[in-house]
Amino acid sequence: MSTPSRAPDAPAAGPAAAERGVLDFWREVERCRSAPLGGRAHAGAVAGLEAWLEHGGARVALLGPSGRGKSTLLGAWALELARAGRHEIAFVPVSRRFGTALESTALNLLYARVALFLRSRWCTGERPHGVEEMRRLLASMLEEGRPPGSRQLVVILDGFDEGVSWTLDAAQRFLRDLGPGVRAVLSARSIEALGGLREGTEVVALPPIAVDEVTEAIGRRLGELPASVKDEVARVSGGEPFLVDALVEASAQDPAAVAPALARISAGAPGVLDLCAGGTIRPVLPWLAGALAPIEVEELLAISMVNGGAWNEPSGSIVAAGESGLALRHPAWAEAIEGRLAPHERAVVDRRFADHGKRAFASGTVSDYVCRNWRAHLERVGASLAERIELVSSAWLDVWRTRPDGSSGFIADVDATAACAASLLLDAAAGGDVVAVLAARVRCLLVTSSVRTILGFEETRRVMAAQAAQDDEEEEEGAEGGEGSAGPHIEMPRVGEDILDAGRPIADAAERAGALIRLAHEVPDAERAVVLGWALEAAREEHADGAALAAVARALDGQARVTAAREAAARLGRERTRESRLARVSLAALLPEDEARDLGREAFAEVPADARSDELPRLSEAAARWSPAAVRGLWAWSEALPPSERHMVLARLASGLPAEEREAGASEALGLALSLLAGDALPPDACWSVCALAPHAPAGAASALVQACAAAASFRRPVVTAVAARLCDLGRVEDALALVETLPQPSDRIEARSALLAHLPAAVREAAWAQLSGDLRASDGARLLFKRNAAAWTRALGADAVLDLSREIGAPWSDLVAIAVASPDDAPAIARDLVERALEQPSDEDEALFALIPLAASMTEPHARRLCQRLLNELGWKPRPDLLDDWTKDDLGHLAPLFARIAGPRGVAEVAREIVDVARWLP
Repeated sequence: MSTPSRAPDAPAAGPAAAERGVLDFWREVERCRSAPLGGRAHAGAVAGLEAWLEHGGARVALLGPSGRGKSTLLGAWALELARAGRHEIAFVPVSRRFGTALESTALNLLYARVALFLRSRWCTGERPHGVEEMRRLLASMLEEGRPPGSRQLVVILDGFDEGVSWTLDAAQRFLRDLGPGVRAVLSARSIEALGGLREGTEVVALPPIAVDEVTEAIGRRLGELPASVKDEVARVSGGEPFLVDALVEASAQDPAAVAPALARISAGAPGVLDLCAGGTIRPVLPWLAGALAPIEVEELLAISMVNGGAWNEPSGSIVAAGESGLALRHPAWAEAIEGRLAPHERAVVDRRFADHGKRAFASGTVSDYVCRNWRAHLERVGASLAERIELVSSAWLDVWRTRPDGSSGFIADVDATAACAASLLLDAAAGGDVVAVLAARVRCLLVTSSVRTILGFEETRRVMAAQAAQDDEEEEEGAEGGEGSAGPHIEMPRVGEDILDAGRPIADAAERAGALIRLAHEVPDAERAVVLGWALEAAREEHADGAALAAVARALDGQARVTAAREAAARLGRERTRESRLARVSLAALLPEDEARDLGREAFAEVPADARSDELPRLSEAAARWSPAAVRGLWAWSEALPPSERHMVLARLASGLPAEEREAGASEALGLALSLLAGDALPPDACWSVCALAPHAPAGAASALVQACAAAASFRRPVVTAVAARLCDLGRVEDALALVETLPQPSDRIEARSALLAHLPAAVREAAWAQLSGDLRASDGARLLFKRNAAAWTRALGADAVLDLSREIGAPWSDLVAIAVASPDDAPAIARDLVERALEQPSDEDEALFALIPLAASMTEPHARRLCQRLLNELGWKPRPDLLDDWTKDDLGHLAPLFARIAGPRGVAEVAREIVDVARWLP
């Protein structure tokens, strides 16, 4: 069933100020409809729109200069369409006069309207937060379109080219591809304003009013006037409705003064402006022209420093006074006024508005006008990043907290500041302190991420509360056997509302600690201690898990490391999980010998019977990194285990024994594993133990290893690969190659030779490579084997040979990073090629760019800047996770090498400081 049609003058719930402005717009439409001008011109344009609606394409544009009456025409037409009931209407006026010209405001209004008719992943009452996220969601919704059989949705965006602080390119993103059942009507001053939307957009031009209609309108509204006066009004107005309206109103107020003056003034808006303003531009008018939304008289006078006595409102035909303040009645008046100002005079107006916002913010007396428009004024004067960064502060967030649309407005300011920082980050020639630029860009990302997570939690909490209440109601109804009822009312957040004070359910301490640890690796020792101190502070927070504290402990030195390790072990001990056991055994390497042994034994003993085959090898690999004495102690402790378990422990512990004891230990463990031979086959656990032991087995155990290969059954390939590698290391190359040839499957032989290549002596390596590369070219699994072995091949053969093979098998660029890492001499050239290829990929594949980070030190600075910005964008555009885990801070840590390449250690330290500072005021 289709949604009932809504008249566009019944606004959806949303930001109160914006919706009041929309209501004022509809009142103005009704006023103009009661005294219509331009009947034939409007009728012709409406006929064109109706023809498009019946037979046209996806988009149409109504074109005409400012003041031609486009808004009145579209508003009246939209009302008629809605009342006819054949279409759904989503109408948004973009207007300074009505306070809807800011992008965040206009997009919120548009979303509130189209969400009634299009499918969205957001629940009723929710909405996306931030301009970029809103654009992307609108594009997705409009492209998906209406369900089959539904009434068409007509989206009308009036004043398409009159938005403040947003580009037409941004609007084009969500209007370019309209899905089934969705049509769009745009109004603009010229065809050029459509930009990339010109192609595929039909055009309806709105002509001026005919002379006879002008004189008829004058007679209808003012009674009988001399024909000469009517002719002068027609000449001066040029048939533009807003000028006719102004002249009629001026004549009604003072006909004796206006009639003789008409003959002396020039045609067009400047002449009418002189007439209505009393012969000169009133001192306050340039300031009204510079205002971006309705503004209170007192605030306007304070900005302009015009004496209050000089106000004497010029004329209702030029200035509209409403509940929300003063505004020029039409944007055409702003054009006319600004056209009379010299460039330096216009600059003074713009700068005074920007400075007023700065003073208001510093004094804590921010008006609603400053809150919503200060950012746009800063942009108009080309303010520096240092000036704009105030918009990404706890104090500015406090300003927005009191507004019902706080998140949308605040994030819009943050997004705009991020765009400024991004442009400076990309353009080294623009100068400026790259450290400050990088820190600002990161701060914007952190703030946006945190606000969205807070809001996501709050909206999810409300939706869950509503669902719980509904479930309770259904249970009660079931028990009573009655009919369903509406149930209790659960107040959902209105569109445009949010709660910025909501607490987060999942603390981000672990992510912060992880990021700070990675960043600490890129700074000198003095700063490193400070950054690790911040990481330790985060890991000690109440909601951080033991793993975070363990990670910090591994990064610390001396007694601080031991203390943190003990704390982490105690916290992890409360978590009886597989991950906790592995973390505790790993931590033991940081503790004194006796403590390590006790901690390890406790974890080993804790493993459930049904998980020992999986966990004992993992725990033993971690224990092999303990001190030799501690390893020996665990080795002795394992004597109490049955052979079916002990071999798994010893096989991994052997690598942790001192070199002089390793072969003997490996022989003991190998004997245990082979003792489990049942018939002609080894159990799977024993096969994996042989693989782990092979690198440490003595020469005398070679025959036993070969015997294990024959008994490995379905695990033969990994066992043969490990044993053959050991035979090569022992100098028995021919025996190793012969062993590989015993594998029955050609693909297994290719895979084994791939892993064996790095163990071959130089004398036979080239011949083996020639055979292997030939086999790989003909193999379906060549790319997978290349990815696994590229680094080892590079160390054995050099980068050129491996790069040649990569080109022949078509390996993706991401698999070549390992070659550059393994060959430092070739890294700069390889990095240059890889980064250029990667940056040519579309932005929706930017997640793959993380693979390039290990090459940061080998990149050129321009490449590093571009890559850094692309990755920061990728983090900023990540969708909100369902479970509200926000990994943005952790991901920032992975970018540490790029930060160091761009801004040096000082830049890395500043990124760390931003993570800590933002967490303190916006957790």
